[in-house]
Amino acid sequence: MVRGELGVENAHHNSIPGSFMSSDEDDRVHALAAPQPLPQPVTQGVPSGARRIAFLATLLTAPAMLAGWTVGGMAMAGSVLFGGLLSLVNFWLISRLVVSTTSSDDLSPGQLVFQLMAKLAVFGLLLALAVFGLGLDPMGLLLGLGVLFAAVPLSLFSDWMAAR
Repeated sequence: MVRGELGVENAHHNSIPGSFMSSDEDDRVHALAAPQPLPQPVTQGVPSGARRIAFLATLLTAPAMLAGWTVGGMAMAGSVLFGGLLSLVNFWLISRLVVSTTSSDDLSPGQLVFQLMAKLAVFGLLLALAVFGLGLDPMGLLLGLGVLFAAVPLSLFSDWMAAR
């Protein structure tokens, strides 16, 4: 009986693949799957990728204004311009907030959340003032705000094309 149990243990032990053994092929797989270190934080200014996105969004504001002008006239084109400028200022402030937060030694999540919520509240108030106080066209504002969302994949696509 003892001999049968040993045979079962040996059979079980021999049936386990060499998962505890490492080979060159396993090391390459583990090296690719290993967590990569985070990039160094930007300590001054806005990163070049964010500047490129802001530049593309600025360029996209002109065709968006033209589209607004053809659909709704000068009032809609003005709304598109206001929405585009508002989204660019918002993006720039968020970029600077991320840079200042990640470059400081004290990463206080509470302070960051407070700053983001305060910025969001001001952004909402500006949108409400634009629609209800200034009487800007809401669709034009949305079109203007959307230029930033169009600039991000355009920037990624241009990076991808440059890498090819």
